Amino acid sequence: MNWLKIFDKSKDLVLQNLLQYYFGRYIKRMLEISVDRENKKFHALVELVGEEKPISVDAQYEIVINETMDGVRIKANRISVSREWIDLIAQEFIDHEFYIEGKNAARMIKLVKDIGLV
Repeated sequence: MNWLKIFDKSKDLVLQNLLQYYFGRYIKRMLEISVDRENKKFHALVELVGEEKPISVDAQYEIVINETMDGVRIKANRISVSREWIDLIAQEFIDHEFYIEGKNAARMIKLVKDIGLV
């Protein structure tokens, strides 16, 4: 057994709180979250504003840190959402790269490393 995996649940809670804070105007409540750090997969069950029932979100992601440039690149390789209309929108973001650079990048790099996403 890998003893470091004991801390994955607490890392998932940190990520849950971060996503709840960052996407707070869209998310009423995050019911569950889990990250498969080895395979870079993410699962969440979320109550969204304007939706009657919770939705399920599954994604396979890629995160690359460039410490010399103080930047983080995030890309979704696969996304699946249980609501068809949201899933159709999510498909538009597959393989698009999102960059976080500048003064917030250093904090993002530390956070991504601390919660084990890379």
